[in-house]
Amino acid sequence: MAADDLFAKLGFREGGGGGDLSRLDSAVRVAAGIYWAEIRVEAAALGISPYALEDLRDALDAYAEHLLDQARRGHAAGSTVREQDTGLARRRLVDGLLAGADLADLQPYTEVASWSLPAQVVVIAVELPEEARLDLSDLPASVLCRTATGRAALVGAEADTEDAIAQVRAQVPAARFAVCWPVEPRDAPAAHRWTQRALGLASKGILPPEPVLECRSYRTEIWLHAEPVMRRQLAQELLQPLLEETANSREILSETLLVWLETRDSAPAIAARLGVHPQTIRYRWRRINQLFGDALHDPEYVVQLMLVLKASIALWAAGDQSDFERYSGRAQ
Repeated sequence: MAADDLFAKLGFREGGGGGDLSRLDSAVRVAAGIYWAEIRVEAAALGISPYALEDLRDALDAYAEHLLDQARRGHAAGSTVREQDTGLARRRLVDGLLAGADLADLQPYTEVASWSLPAQVVVIAVELPEEARLDLSDLPASVLCRTATGRAALVGAEADTEDAIAQVRAQVPAARFAVCWPVEPRDAPAAHRWTQRALGLASKGILPPEPVLECRSYRTEIWLHAEPVMRRQLAQELLQPLLEETANSREILSETLLVWLETRDSAPAIAARLGVHPQTIRYRWRRINQLFGDALHDPEYVVQLMLVLKASIALWAAGDQSDFERYSGRAQ
């Protein structure tokens, strides 16, 4: 029957799309109620007996249930097809991993997706031109991918990282990447945040505009820039002596101080790294000691100073002068 076929198709479409039959069920029951009201009016005009009317009501209810049963069968068939959809299973896996879903809940999809969950995963954030589109069939089968306008996320084992990046660049040469270090699968959501933050910091000039950013090399910046208010407060507190200097003095002294904090090298070694004369470093170091004094002998202060300098110098170099403007406003 045409009606049976129609309702089976409606159910199949809902099942294939991951929907349920609640709306269709409600619609059929509302329609049956409307038809029943019309039947009662016609039955009264024709003088149909209450017994016959009761039989009509039973027949109408049975027919509505029959149509819904056809929809249920179609829904079951559509759901089965959906559950065997490799592309859908892969999307569910990558969405679940990046959302922090229970790994046990994701396990049923791995067989359909032909994808094995590694002991550690690498998450890669991809920045794409808005008009760019990725053909997922060209990516390694061992790498999951989620795409959206202007961005994508890749998840796979560390051994597949270079191949995945190469395949994306072959399709979209202008793509930019931020690659996290390997993490346990349950930490994939955090890794995804770190890679996205790395791309954001690179777009602001705080991290270098490298085509492929290795987040491992910029963990401190990614960490500290996750708390911009704390970085700003620490800068106002710990860097006050530098904030009082002229712009040129701030730049050269902060650069020299950070290199010393990171390396504890001699003046000649620091000079070689910065490309200046050792005597210049000694002059700068005398000025740094005048500004910070005995605080440089406090281990806790030195650790905090190194971290806030590491996060702030890149920000200043990118043109952000808010630390100095805020300090000047407070000093007035």
